Amino acid sequence: MAVSEILHQALTHLVSNQPVKQRVTLAFSMLLAHVEALDLPDNLHADYRELMETVQSVRPLTGETAIQATVRKMSPEQTQVIAANLVQLVLAFERQAHSHSSLRREPRDLSDTVIPLFAVEA
Repeated sequence: MAVSEILHQALTHLVSNQPVKQRVTLAFSMLLAHVEALDLPDNLHADYRELMETVQSVRPLTGETAIQATVRKMSPEQTQVIAANLVQLVLAFERQAHSHSSLRREPRDLSDTVIPLFAVEA
């Protein structure tokens, strides 16, 4: 799955109707844990690493992941900040992807490829 798809699915988890801790846990555990910082544009590496380190900073109990343990220990306000940081990261990714794709497109001169539909009458 492409990184852009993973990021979009993570946002979909964030806007579901579950409690914020569940939303953040699902987005990071199921999707973002499989993305490496190097999969993102260079200028987003540090932000992504910091975000992932933040959500994996607590030693897990038996049967849980570091993400689950960390989010479990967070206050709802801290969890909201993590969610907002993820949204900002995805927006930065999208802005950069959009600007690069529009920069790559050169305006084409279509004058050589125009085919007359009607012959010019003399």
